[in-house]
Amino acid sequence: MSESFLHGIDYTSLKISEYGNLTPFQFHLLKSRIPDKKDWDLFLSPDLKNLPSPFLLPDLTESIQIIKSHIRKKNHILLFGDRDTDGISSTTQLGIFFREVHEANGGKLTIKTSSANDDYGLCPSVVNFIKAQAPDLLITLDFGTSNYDEINDLASGGIEVIVLDHHEIPIKFPKCKLVNPKREDSIYPEKKICTSTLAMKLIFAYHLDETFKNNGIASSDSLFPNLEEIYRKLDINEYLNKYPELQEKLKSLLDLSSIGTITDMMPLFGENRIIVKHGIETLGKVLKTKPENRKGLYSLMSSLKLNSEKITSKDLGWGIGPALNAAGRMGKTEVAVNLLLAGDSAKAELAARDLLQLNTERKERTKRNLYKVEEYFKRKPERTSEKIIFCYEPDMEPGVSGIVATKLVETYKRPTIFITPDHGHGRGSIRSYENENVLELLNMVSDLLIHFGGHKEAGGFSIELKNISILEQRLKSAADDWLKQESTSLVQEQSIVSFKPSDLTEKIFNQIQILQPFGQENPEPLFSITKVTIINFKPMSDGQHARFQILGASSKIKFIIWNRASELESFISKASSIDLFGHLEENFFNNSTTIQFVVTAFQS
Repeated sequence: MSESFLHGIDYTSLKISEYGNLTPFQFHLLKSRIPDKKDWDLFLSPDLKNLPSPFLLPDLTESIQIIKSHIRKKNHILLFGDRDTDGISSTTQLGIFFREVHEANGGKLTIKTSSANDDYGLCPSVVNFIKAQAPDLLITLDFGTSNYDEINDLASGGIEVIVLDHHEIPIKFPKCKLVNPKREDSIYPEKKICTSTLAMKLIFAYHLDETFKNNGIASSDSLFPNLEEIYRKLDINEYLNKYPELQEKLKSLLDLSSIGTITDMMPLFGENRIIVKHGIETLGKVLKTKPENRKGLYSLMSSLKLNSEKITSKDLGWGIGPALNAAGRMGKTEVAVNLLLAGDSAKAELAARDLLQLNTERKERTKRNLYKVEEYFKRKPERTSEKIIFCYEPDMEPGVSGIVATKLVETYKRPTIFITPDHGHGRGSIRSYENENVLELLNMVSDLLIHFGGHKEAGGFSIELKNISILEQRLKSAADDWLKQESTSLVQEQSIVSFKPSDLTEKIFNQIQILQPFGQENPEPLFSITKVTIINFKPMSDGQHARFQILGASSKIKFIIWNRASELESFISKASSIDLFGHLEENFFNNSTTIQFVVTAFQS
């Protein structure tokens, strides 16, 4: 190990054995990521017993009572979810549940998500659909918090409404049961959890309630006025230990919850880390055992050729998630929904093929848009120096604005807004660069927008085409005040450890695994390799990417650079040695696993 790693750190005084006999390298990794050692135990051992009780969520206990009442009456229940992966995962998770406890017993169930022509949330087309269906109970998933007028309108028509959502809370919220951890009156300890997790919590709470009922404990069937207080005081872990079937039920719900958590970019600490850690284990079990209620998920994972022996968070973020998300982006959300709800293997396999074809089309559309963006900024280079990157052209293709906006953030290191025309108006995505709250910016121009929503880091909106130029000017005027709220320093991230080529080994990769699962706010650690001589440089994909080796490094470590191969090739032709920055990851391809160092930056 290089002196640049050991320098300045007195490992001889550390009682590393207190933390599971960590190596000095692992200790350094943890200390750099989690400075307060009191948080290490939960990070290193993300056990199910540390999950908060679902009954701490606002309105959840009453929601269980309402659901049970409608199930008893065999009423019409309508689930309506958002089109993104979190919306799809939460809607199908709840759909499978209601099929088993409601539809199978004669109750009426309708499952729907927004798709081709729908704006975000309870837009007019969605409201009209709901009214035409005339359900007794409507459950919205991944939207609804900000739909004050629309939900009140539906409620006045006799529709009972439950909202499962994790978006920001407005000044007032509608007449419904709002299960949202971000409510001011919420005592739930985690605020940043996705809707797929809320759906999992609701289902698990239902099963807990059934267990309480069957064992003579207060149940929602009793409608006790103080039921919520009773449930909040119960030790859920006591029942997990006492009734193993409850623990198995909980584990079985974590697959779709973990997919939503990763794809909706929830921070991988605390509860989210527990869910993903155990969720990827459940996904591996799905791929091995093909359970009856996960035939669609099994077909998708099989089609993606994932490694059943070791599912990783990368498989969710770069494989399963984008494939499901492609359906909504291409205006055919029902393809992903039908896949996850499939009860027949043949139909599931066909739906998986259709979904992957949509994903291929989505990639091609993204490439075309990125090419158009590149040409756009060649014509108008002054726009790349603005404090907020703004891009709209009438010939841009819809459905992939979020992906393109993210690419522009990566390129220009600034908050970005990207808009495409879509069915007669503009549909845009906004992405933050560092700590900016994009919803605050959208609020500043909300009078110009038809609809908007999202998270602090990422949002979406729709706008009349005639107002796009006005929007751009308003945003330029608002940029200074908005950016003052958060630091937007462009300082490049520093590597945690600097290696010499000979230091980079499989042993180093194996020690990094204590940080798994990786994801939002817990990325793969960034390393640098100093004084590198590159050999065997092999361009791929028309020179866009490249594989290579470095002199003195283990032959078992492969090196790769994405999207910047020609830039690196030109750089190494002028320098005898360079420094590389990147991260180590495992690559599974054609039933073979290799370890590769992915280069993200380089310098002389």
